[in-house]
Amino acid sequence: MHGKWSIARRVIVLLLPVWPIAAPAAWDIVTHTDTDTATQTRVAYTENGEGYSLEIYRDGSGAIRSRFGTRHSLGRLAEKTCPTYQVDDRKPGNRSINDAACISHRQWAEFILGYIDNNQVTSTLLHNMMNGNKVTFRFILENGGYAETEFSLSGSKRILTDILGRQLVVRTDNGFTN
Repeated sequence: MHGKWSIARRVIVLLLPVWPIAAPAAWDIVTHTDTDTATQTRVAYTENGEGYSLEIYRDGSGAIRSRFGTRHSLGRLAEKTCPTYQVDDRKPGNRSINDAACISHRQWAEFILGYIDNNQVTSTLLHNMMNGNKVTFRFILENGGYAETEFSLSGSKRILTDILGRQLVVRTDNGFTN
């Protein structure tokens, strides 16, 4: 019996390096080009295993935007509704900064996280997305169904710091900084 167990252990040890390991989706930098103006925007991008995407970027007017996207095959978002987002176990929300509604489309919803002024931005949500573990989105589909998906925030701070600017100070509503 001792010989059988040692063979089994050897097989397990040999298979471990090739066994697929579920890892969180990585954050990356992609470039979007405006076809009308040829302006290029660097975007922090991640896609989860379910095919949903999350993008965060700085627009030309200094607004920091977050866009939650769905693939057509996954179903469309219900008209005129904003998904709810929740970082870790913090309070959920579904509004942009200053309590403005999101910009909603069947394939995506976009939130304004904050406005950069003198290389500073006050945005608790951005701070949490840079320092949290995961963000969950809950939303109603066009067919009346309900869906929920989450994204790992592992590595988001490094990528967001790169695209938003290393000198940018991100403050929470309570004054904490990154």
